Amino acid sequence: MNRFGLYCLVFMFSLNGWAQNDFITKSIEILAGSELSIKGDTNISEFGCEFSTYYLEECREVVYKRIGNNIHFKNAVLSLKNKGFNCGHKIINKDFHALLNTKEYPNITLELNEITFNKSNEKVAHVLITIAGTQKEYTFPIDVISSSLNRFVGKLKLNINDFNLEPPKKMFGLIVIKDEIEIDFNLVARL
Repeated sequence: MNRFGLYCLVFMFSLNGWAQNDFITKSIEILAGSELSIKGDTNISEFGCEFSTYYLEECREVVYKRIGNNIHFKNAVLSLKNKGFNCGHKIINKDFHALLNTKEYPNITLELNEITFNKSNEKVAHVLITIAGTQKEYTFPIDVISSSLNRFVGKLKLNINDFNLEPPKKMFGLIVIKDEIEIDFNLVARL
């Protein structure tokens, strides 16, 4: 997921009780204690790639408008540099960047379009994700933990085939990456 989109999530949840008619701009900072990872599986083992918060922008402005049970966002885009992901081994990192075609598409972008509050007060994010030049819309639940700082936690499962990605095959095709991956995030933000 992208930092700007995640900033938007943080800000939106801090304004849960406000009804707004006009768009509002707010600065949000994702803190170093935040975590973002991509997990996957092959036919023989699991793998994980952690994103370094070093590659996140320090502070971002979020523009939003609350209408009923929805919060709408404008230009709430988080850009994750592919080089910010570390899969724990040089060869796996190389395969990860080959899968994402990092030379041609160096970033994964997430654009937060809307957050919906369901009747049971569940929060659902509506996000447009761009990987290797292909965009797909996703809707997924998120948890918000509010204290002196705000924490946003969620998981998104997606299929790499949706982005026309060709997973690398190892050892003459004996090791194959499975199509479904999971993006996990645990973001700590200051408003």
